Amino acid sequence: MQMVKRTIGGFFLLVLLMWILAPKHELYYLLEKELKKQGVVISNETIENNWFGVTLTNANISVKGIQFATVKELNLNLFFLYNTLTVKSINIDESLQNMAPKTIDRLNIVYSIMNPLAVQIDSNGSFGIANGTVDPIERHVKILFPVAKDINTFKKFLKKDASGWYYETNY
Repeated sequence: MQMVKRTIGGFFLLVLLMWILAPKHELYYLLEKELKKQGVVISNETIENNWFGVTLTNANISVKGIQFATVKELNLNLFFLYNTLTVKSINIDESLQNMAPKTIDRLNIVYSIMNPLAVQIDSNGSFGIANGTVDPIERHVKILFPVAKDINTFKKFLKKDASGWYYETNY
């Protein structure tokens, strides 16, 4: 019985060390390649590996050749059962500020094995607070704005019900 415990413990230790020491920036390059197929290009970024993921700083995001936003810091943590993407200080390009919020101070995106059919989104910025879900199977996005501040620039894309303003679409 002691041998079985050591073998199982050694296996889990090996998997953990392989994950911690793996070059996670290669996962970022794979993600960047997939985003490029959709017309999204991330440029001028500085990439740093950390223990469980990748951190990008000072990235410019372009969508189909149009400068979309500048991101101060993007932190992607990849755990086996709980993955997070935290983005700090997103500044939308001035040419798009009549259709989108001017700034997003913080954006958290979480995918967990506890709820595998939904990706959770929480953010705050010039628009107030927003939270929502993305259903990758149904290809459905719903973002709620429970505390809406400055939403006049993109209010034409929102709907209103008893709980407040929300954005809903299928992709």
